[in-house]
Amino acid sequence: MRRLHDDLGLSARRVTVSTVGIVPGIRRLATEGLPVNLAVSLHAADDALRDTLVPINRRYPLDELADACHAWVAATRRRLSFEWALIEGVNDGPDQAARLASYARPLRAHVNLIPLNPTAGYATRGTAPAGVRAFCDRLRDLGVNATVRRNRGTDIDAACGQLRAANDATVTLRR
Repeated sequence: MRRLHDDLGLSARRVTVSTVGIVPGIRRLATEGLPVNLAVSLHAADDALRDTLVPINRRYPLDELADACHAWVAATRRRLSFEWALIEGVNDGPDQAARLASYARPLRAHVNLIPLNPTAGYATRGTAPAGVRAFCDRLRDLGVNATVRRNRGTDIDAACGQLRAANDATVTLRR
């Protein structure tokens, strides 16, 4: 990031570093003095579910992640974002919204809700548009700034997760 900023002149203010929650990396980023944004792919606000959805959570559980995020916010004074892919019947209920709100509010984090893209060979389904709106409304009612991200690239199998699925299918065919 430093090379992109210093050597190439890319404005760090317009760069978002995205992570699944690698705590040492977040702590290091907090000390770098770069005005980058930070987005954490959260997807669950309780350790049991996050262990399943984001396996790195077993190494860096939510309490440790929150501590690192607090350190980053304190050092940078920038807004933290949480990414939350809505999975039908898994992390899209009112209880999950309440857990997410309790986790996000102390960090004053913004939440980006991402409707899960349909991906061939992947049985998990994204939350229907009405459920996405209800989840977003619930977060807002609980005092969390939340937005719904527009799906893009689905029509050409280039949306999040789809490129890997296509690659996996290609690898399978070669065997």
